[in-house]
Amino acid sequence: MNDAVAIILFNTVSLFVGETTEDFTGGTPFKIIGNFLLLGVASLGIGIVYGLLGSYIFKRMRFLTVSAVKETLLIFCFGYMSYATGELAHMSGIISLLTSGVVMAHYAWYNLSP
Repeated sequence: MNDAVAIILFNTVSLFVGETTEDFTGGTPFKIIGNFLLLGVASLGIGIVYGLLGSYIFKRMRFLTVSAVKETLLIFCFGYMSYATGELAHMSGIISLLTSGVVMAHYAWYNLSP
């Protein structure tokens, strides 16, 4: 969790370093906190959506769970889609990938082939 907070905080503060038009005022720490929370919640949301979508697909589409190679490829694809969506949305792709992996490990594990 320490790394996740550090990544989100770095992304949040790096947004304000490039802004030279705005001075540091009393409201700037509140903007940083708001962006920190937005980045964290949005990244977690992206990961949860892709994790649940992958788990649902493994549960309902049993023809995909015949081969361990197909399952592994699909798990990598859902992880990469979560990462790419997080990065394209200018959120934390690492956090969304981690969240997606945790959700799929919790829910999709029971639907994989033995």
